[in-house]
Amino acid sequence: MSVHEEIREQRKKLKGQGFKAHWDYFWEYYKIHVVVAIAVIILISVLIHDIAAAKPTGFYAMVINSSASFSQEDVEKSFEEYSQMDTSSYECNIDMSSSYNPQTVDQMTMVTVQKIMANISAGELDVIMGDTSAFYYYANMQTFIDLTTVLSEEQLSKYSDQLVYVDQSFLDYLDSDAYQTFLSTGEYDKDNHYAAMAAEQYKTGVYPDVPIENMDKPIPVGIRVDQTTSKVLSGAHAYEATDAPIIGIIQTTQRTDMCLKFIEFMLEQ
Repeated sequence: MSVHEEIREQRKKLKGQGFKAHWDYFWEYYKIHVVVAIAVIILISVLIHDIAAAKPTGFYAMVINSSASFSQEDVEKSFEEYSQMDTSSYECNIDMSSSYNPQTVDQMTMVTVQKIMANISAGELDVIMGDTSAFYYYANMQTFIDLTTVLSEEQLSKYSDQLVYVDQSFLDYLDSDAYQTFLSTGEYDKDNHYAAMAAEQYKTGVYPDVPIENMDKPIPVGIRVDQTTSKVLSGAHAYEATDAPIIGIIQTTQRTDMCLKFIEFMLEQ
């Protein structure tokens, strides 16, 4: 007997049996379908609610290798109050959970790299703050704004001892055909200072932290934060086991004012 014939037979037996008999039959044969349908409806409802409730980004920072023990939500709330963000209209996201290790490309490092690339491409990410190795990785990929284009002379003077630079001549070499040749063949001009630096970086995974006096064309792209005097970092017990973190503003940001407020917030003593 086919399924359809069995159903017809069952319906004949139910004729005149009343609501309960019909309900028992329905539940016996269709309960799985009902459960699945209800689950789908709930899932769709939750997605619709989340989409409707989602607010546009008012500020988004990624804080890499912080090892913070302080609540991320508390840091976000403090910055919302400091910057006077309209939280009824915008969302603040300060991600303090990401890690990056240039010498050991593990799963967490890959997740961080992919997350940063995706959010930069989408124009969502405003700021990266990280320890020296993480910061220089992105600085030498030309990720950050030249701070002379967004800071006043007074601000540049105020932060002069904390400014972090990259050498434009080194960045130019990384963009050159010679560097592409090195990547494909492993050969480079050992008499070329920048070629030797690039080869060393490729071998170790760590970009060089070169003193400004040794740079050909220094460009300020970051501001170093002293974790011993920063109220936010000391309160979060962040970067206690590493060197002082550096803040850089993403070139694609559309929220420069909020980025500058974040720098001030992190430098507050």
